[in-house]
Amino acid sequence: MRNASAIALAGGRSARFGSDKALAAFRGAPLLQAVLRGLRAEFGEVLVVAKRAEPYAAFGARVVLDRSELYTPLSGLEAGLAASSAPAVFCCAADMPFAADRELLEALFAALAGHDAVVPVHAQARQPLCALYRRESCLAAATELLARAAVGPKRLLDAVRTAFVDWPDERPFLDADTPERLAELESIA
Repeated sequence: MRNASAIALAGGRSARFGSDKALAAFRGAPLLQAVLRGLRAEFGEVLVVAKRAEPYAAFGARVVLDRSELYTPLSGLEAGLAASSAPAVFCCAADMPFAADRELLEALFAALAGHDAVVPVHAQARQPLCALYRRESCLAAATELLARAAVGPKRLLDAVRTAFVDWPDERPFLDADTPERLAELESIA
């Protein structure tokens, strides 16, 4: 196991999905279960960050409450960083069933030296919700950013020393923003 924690962000409104996408059926079980299975294979400490604990308590991971009134992934990331016990934290969204890709994780950890965050880039798009963060420095920066405004995680990347890793495979970044997209993900090996 790595000397790092993992957090799955489940605190969004799922507005485009129409219901809590983390609880939607994916291959016969809740989508969050698939995400957690992948994270547990790589990390000793796995946390779920959410606005409320009740729907996620049965998944066997520690649930951390995102107490911010803001609906931004950055507030969930901040809550997860604060609750983590490890010096580095891998973060992914609760609707990304392929995020814990071993090769991607190896590349992110290899690039961490001298940086506060390591973010993959696929097709020129930064992927801050499938990235690696140093707990102490990123927590301080995220807390400061949230105190000023409701901003997204990409603003954090400008506030800390961030390394970007080009990643040709889109699979780790695939997410289920709509029921139709979730159905498409079902067919991916």
